[in-house]
Order: sequence, then C-alpha cells, then structure tokens
Amino acid sequence: MTRQAPLATWSGSARWTPHQVLRPTSEGGVLDALRIARKRGLSLRVLGGGHSFTALAATDGITLDLDGLQGLVAADLSTGLVTLRGGTRLWAIAGLLAPYGLALAVMGDIDRQSIAGAIQTGTHGTGGRSTGFAAMVRGLRLALADGSVVDCSPQQDRDLFEAARLGLGTIGIVLEVTLQCVPAFRLELTESTEDLAQTSAAFLADSAIADHHELFWFPRTPRTTVRTMRRLPADAPRHRPARAAELLQQEVLGNGAWELLCRSAAALPLLRRPAASLASRVFAGPRVVDDSARVFTAPRRVRFRESEWALPVSRFEEAFAALRRRFEEEDVRVTFPLEIRRAAADDVWLSTAYERDTVYLAAHRYHREEAGPFLLLVQRTLAPFAARPHWGKLHWLGARELRALYPRFDDFRAVRTAADPVGLLMTPYLHHLLG
Repeated sequence: MTRQAPLATWSGSARWTPHQVLRPTSEGGVLDALRIARKRGLSLRVLGGGHSFTALAATDGITLDLDGLQGLVAADLSTGLVTLRGGTRLWAIAGLLAPYGLALAVMGDIDRQSIAGAIQTGTHGTGGRSTGFAAMVRGLRLALADGSVVDCSPQQDRDLFEAARLGLGTIGIVLEVTLQCVPAFRLELTESTEDLAQTSAAFLADSAIADHHELFWFPRTPRTTVRTMRRLPADAPRHRPARAAELLQQEVLGNGAWELLCRSAAALPLLRRPAASLASRVFAGPRVVDDSARVFTAPRRVRFRESEWALPVSRFEEAFAALRRRFEEEDVRVTFPLEIRRAAADDVWLSTAYERDTVYLAAHRYHREEAGPFLLLVQRTLAPFAARPHWGKLHWLGARELRALYPRFDDFRAVRTAADPVGLLMTPYLHHLLG
C-alpha cells in the first residue's frame, strides 16, 4: 500500500499519518470500513471538517472521511424535525432547509464543520436561551464498532442516545442525525466598541435579555467589541453594506490586513501590544440584517489555536477579574482577542453546559506563535472556578480531572465500553481523556 500523506487539523495543532484513509459514500461503505478496521486490528476515527484543535481525530489506524455522506434525508414542517447525513457541512444546511422555511436555532461563527463533528465535540454559539448543537439532537442513526446499525432517541435505547449525542466519536459513527430546527428567521447584528469595565459588568444582564450577545476583548486593552444579534421575522428587509465596503471590512481588513498584522507581531514581539490596541479600536463592523446563517457566521481565514472554558454563570465575574489580573501580572502580550459568550443549561451528559447556565471564555493565539504557555496560563487561572474545557479545543486535563467536572462521566464510560468493548474507536489520546 502506498504510504498515506500526513493529515492535519485546520490550525495545524494536531498532525497524524494514518495507515489508510477511506471515503465511503453510503452506509454500506461505512460498514465496510469498520469491517476492514476489525480485520486488521486497527483503530478507526472519523474526520469531520478538521476544525477541532485537539487530537480527537488523530489515529495511526484508519481515518474515515465522511464528505461523501452529506445531504438532507427528511424534513417535517409540522414538528421542525430535520434529518441530515452525518458528513453534511454546516455551511450547506441553510440551503437545504430554505425550501422548508426552517433554520438552525443557533450557530457559531465558523461553519466549516460537519454536523456530526459539531455535535460530537459540543460546538455551540451564543445566547442565554440557546443551547449547543448536541442539545438540539432528537435522534441518531449510528454504525457501531461491531458493524451493527442502530437508531436511538429519548424513546429508543435512551442511554446509548444520551452518550452518543456528544460522544467524541467513541460510541459509534454518526450516519444520520435528527435535529430540532425552528422557523426561518433573520438577524439584526450591531457591533460597537465600548468600555471594558462597563461591558463586562453588564454582560450577564445584557446576555440574559438579548437573543444573542457576545464580547471580544483584546487582552490588556480597556475596550471590548460588543456584538448583539436580535431575531427578526424571515421577511424583514435585508440590510447589508455595499459589496465593496463589505469586502473591505471582511476580507481586506478582517483577514488580509489582520494576517499581516499578526504575522508581523509574531516576528517582532514588541508589536503585539500595539497590534492588539489597534485591533481593539477597529474590530467592530457595520449594522447587518440578513438570514440567520449569514449573520451568525463570518469568514475566518487567519489561523489560530484556541482553548475555551465553560464557567457557571455565577462564577463569571470573579473568574474574568482573576484572568485580567493574571494577564497584568504575567505581562501577557497577545494579538488575538478573548471571546466571551453565553449558553443555556442542557441535559447532555458530556456537555460543557450540563445542568448549569454557562459563560464561555475562549482564548486564542496566532498559529505561528507558541500557544501552549499562554493557553495553559488561562487553564490554570480558570480551574478554581469549576471550568469545563471545550472538547474540541486545546486543554491539558485527563480523566481524573474531567470526572470531577462531569456528573455523568462514569455513566458515559459505561455506555462507551458496552458499545465498543474492544476500543476500535479509541486512541491513546481518548484513553487519556476517558480513562
């Protein structure tokens, strides 16, 4: 067999060389891949959009690429339930749902992921009344490690469903996912540059009122960029800047100039603080009204590495204050902003928002700079506040620490072991996470 070329995640933070890459285009093709893995004694991991920063997909066994398993299976207008094939990319879903007058209830700001990858890693957006993708799941069709295909839901094989809707790809391969969608809507986005002290103090109150609300703070600057999105009817008039102005804002400034600024600061560290100060003044964009998927998401071409931590709402203010103090004490100099978002509590076993209203603090580092020390500083500063790590983003916790953070951790492990007793879908990294 010809040696496989190395693979990498979008950010380059995880790299691996699999024994083989398989690209099935049908359910039968997925079962064939599982059969090959069992016969050869190889691990098998699914690669979605490659947007996780951790080594969740990395294996020296078989990498399964589900790009050939995309599309809409069914849509029920009366219930809003929509079934999609597991490899369907988030950016394609709006077009698939448009003929039915439906939409995803919330999205993050990146839409390159597959829907299976998004639910398996706990992807979320922002909104005090919104949950992450996994909590929208109402049913799954899975290919298990032994080659069987099962359908599960709250009414059918409940424990398997509860574990598999955020299963890190360790319970089974997601062939199809049924999501609770909502009637299509538009969003009005407004952005402004505001005083840090005022916006951070008001964040909990503002995010409880607004449909979708978030802050971007460039560390050690006195300003935040405030982004607020208000839901409007699907027929609300669109409002976008002129095409030339939008290209200037999103591509020339938001990607091209930003890449140049970050690259210069990486080469000359003395530029990091001035670069962050400059960016904090110009990060806000113009008012936009458009279909929800076009407002939730934005082009992100400047690569970075990220760590994100989920905090109980009640601990946010003291945790954020501790982080600001630590940045001053350690003379932190980074160009990328800290992102602050909010989500509602849910009941997904491994969800970062399991049984608690949650504020997310996400730290980023330009991919050409060494990310580890800064992101580890963030982790250690937030640890006393019961911070749970985003599964798809960089962290340095193992099974012992994670068990203390997730009340249903051992229930998940029991279901995983029953579903895949030989560990076909496991890797050393996953054993580190799950024990």
